[in-house]
This record gives sequence, structure tokens and C-alpha cells, in this order.
Amino acid sequence: MFKTIFSRLMITTLITISLSFLAAGILLYGFLVEYAISEKEKTLRHYAKRIIEMQRYLVTNNNLINREIFKLNVEAYGEDSSSIIFITDNSGEIMLVSLPRLKYLEGEKIEPQLIESLREGKEIKIEGNLGNLLNETFLILGYPIRYNGRVVGSVILNTPLPELQRLSWEVYGLFLKAIGISAVITIISIYIMSRRISRPLREIGRVARQIAGGNFKARVKAISNDEVGELGRTFNYMAEALNNLEQVRKSFIANVSHELRTPLTSVAGFVEGMMDGTIPADKQQHYLTIVKQEVVRLTRLVNDILDLAKVESGEVSINPRVFNIGELIRRSAVKFENQVSSKNINLEIALEKEDQLVLADPDAIERVITNLLDNAVKFTPEGGIINITACCKDQSIYVSIGDNGVGIDKDDLPYIWERFFKTDKSRSKDKIGTGLGLAIVKNIVQRHNQNIWVESELDKGSVFTFTLQAYDGD
Repeated sequence: MFKTIFSRLMITTLITISLSFLAAGILLYGFLVEYAISEKEKTLRHYAKRIIEMQRYLVTNNNLINREIFKLNVEAYGEDSSSIIFITDNSGEIMLVSLPRLKYLEGEKIEPQLIESLREGKEIKIEGNLGNLLNETFLILGYPIRYNGRVVGSVILNTPLPELQRLSWEVYGLFLKAIGISAVITIISIYIMSRRISRPLREIGRVARQIAGGNFKARVKAISNDEVGELGRTFNYMAEALNNLEQVRKSFIANVSHELRTPLTSVAGFVEGMMDGTIPADKQQHYLTIVKQEVVRLTRLVNDILDLAKVESGEVSINPRVFNIGELIRRSAVKFENQVSSKNINLEIALEKEDQLVLADPDAIERVITNLLDNAVKFTPEGGIINITACCKDQSIYVSIGDNGVGIDKDDLPYIWERFFKTDKSRSKDKIGTGLGLAIVKNIVQRHNQNIWVESELDKGSVFTFTLQAYDGD
């Protein structure tokens, strides 16, 4: 039960609304009762003042007409205020009752303790029935009547409490109706909103199951602009990344298969030719040399694959230390002395400072320089030029390796860092390369939290540049 977000939202909302309305209802009812009593008190006080003024006038002008007018006014005030008005003398004897059907109470006496308080000039406010003179509980307000500075009587106004409670309940009933309407509207709104929230989540779950089943092209549709929509867009981004990863995996397997199949086929063909006599004995040495080259190529391919896997998985740790980048560049260039000489290439090294210190892993950076130089030598024609420069800028060392070789097509530039990518689709110029060198280079540079990029034009050459952290001695 309550396993779905929709049911949890609905139940939580209903409980919250119920508790909120209950608390609001209790507070409102108490407020309404107090408010009704307060407003009733104001009304009764107003009539009491008017009766007291008329009583004072009656004392000085006591005649039959004035007494009859006074009586009619008291009865009218009692009817208007929905209360029973008693006029008493100083001893507490009821002289006048506003309600004609209670005329029999005239001559009765009010409770001594109430009269005593009124005789002392105090106002009274109690709930009761005046010592059983009344047959139900009333809100009783009493005011002393003064004449020439002394208390000569009192006016007592009695309002039935059920009447006040009835008024409160009428207002409270309107409140309950408003609550009912609000609750229905709220429940409908929450239902719609819960469905809007849970529907895309269910859609994400459905697409996730499709992706788990191998359908990496599945995507979440009908994405909103709220947080759930953001989740859907992030999920689609993840799905796209997984799809790309799957394509890379398939491409990787296909490329590895191709790279391994070609030399293995050559090796197997030559070996079989020598074994069955197809290749004469005087030419076997030549073909054994080719077999050896293919084995070297296979070894290099396998080593590059293992190196790339180790670098990407983090198995090869980067151990930064301070060293002279100029010295490392010169040492790396010496390794290509034979290849450079055989192609009559002019290799130029320009260092801004001879002793330029950097903080990096020298072995890893040597691999970067070696791979970039190897590509430069490979694609630079006879008599060409290769430039290696190192300069300091913005607390970084910029190392560039440029050539005036065949260059790279602008459409190929975004893909040169991918595994097994070769700009020479026919592989006629790059027969010994594995297509993993630049992937390894980029991974090493990124592991140093540095950047690498290339600028190139077809038939004009390429310049590869990467940055290193300069060491200033601090």
C-alpha cells in the first residue's frame, strides 16, 4: 500500500489538509464565540446606557405617561437585542420585565451577591440563570443606575447563550461549506498535479527498462520545464551518452578486429606459403622480414590497447614532480634522429628559456611528446620542417609541435582524438600506426588537468599544442 508517488502525495495531502482544516476550525469556532459575545456585549451596553438615561429622566419626571413610554422602550430594546431586560430597585426587587410573558417575575428578587456588587457601583458579567429565575443559561450583564451620586437601582440584560452559540454555528457552518468546496478543489488539483508528476516518472521507468534491454535509442518524451522535466532531459542525456558509448564499443571491437585480422592474415599466408613450398627458399628471408614487421605491428597494437585501457581506467597513476621541460624535449627529439635524417627533415627546437621547470609526470609527458613527434615525422614529406617550441604564458607552459606536412581535413579534426581514427582512410600513408596514439596523448594531458588542441590545414601542416603547469619555485 502507498508504494507509488501518486498515492503517497494524495494521502499526505489529504492528511495535511484535514489536520489544517481541523486546527483552523477549532480556532475559528473559539474566535467566533468570543466575537459573538463581544459584539453582543457592545449592543447590550448601548441599550443599557439608553435605559439608564431614561430611568434618570423618569425619576425626576415620574408620571403615568413617562412610565408607560419607559416601559414600551424597555420592551422594544429587549426585542431588538433578543434579550430579557430586568429593571430593579436598590434592594434587588424586579420592578420591570421587558418580556410580557415573564411579568410574573416582577416583584421577585435578584440574588443578593449580584445586587451587592451592583449596589457598590460595579458592573457584572456572568453566565447563569439568576438563581433559577430563568429556565436556561444566559449571558447576564448588569449595570448600576445612579442618581445624584448614589445607586438607586440596576438594569440587568439577559441574552440566551444558545442564541449566541447558534449564531456562531451559523457562521461556522458557512466556514465548513467553504472548507468542503476548498477540499474538493484541492483534491482535484492535487490529483491532476500528482498525475503530471508521476506520469513522466513512469515514462522514465519505462524507457529505462528499454535501455536495460539493449534499446539505446529509446528516449523520454513530453518533457516539461520543471524539476521533473530537468530529470527527463538529464535522463535523455545519459541515454545519449550510453548510446554513444555503445557505438564506441562496437566501433572499438570492429577496429580491433580489423587491425588484428590484416597482419594475422598476412602472417598466416606467408607462413603457409613457405610451408607448402609456394614461396621459394631464396625468397623466404624477404617474407620472414615482412612477417617480423607484422608481428612488431601486432605487438605495438596490443601494447597501445593495454596502455590506453590502463590510462583510462586510472591504473596508470600520474606522479607529478619538478623537471626541466626543455631537457625532456631535446631528449625526446634525439630518439627520432634516424627517421629525421632518412627523410632529410629539418627539426628545429625553440625554447623561451633553457631551464623552464614544470610540475608534471616526466614519463607520461615524454610519451605525449614522443607520440606527437612520431606523427609529425610520419606525415611530413622529405625535406620538410618540424618545429618544437616551449613558452610561458599565464602561469602555464605551452608546448607546440608543428610540421608542414599533409595536414588534417577540417571535417576530421573533431574525431582525431578517438580510438583507431586515422585521417588516411586508405591507410596507404600510415601502415604501421594503430590509431591509438592521440587518444593516449589526450588522456594523459587531461589526467594532468591540462589542455591539448590542434590547428591544421590540408597540405599546409598541423600544430599540436598542450599546456603544462609552470613551476615557479614556491
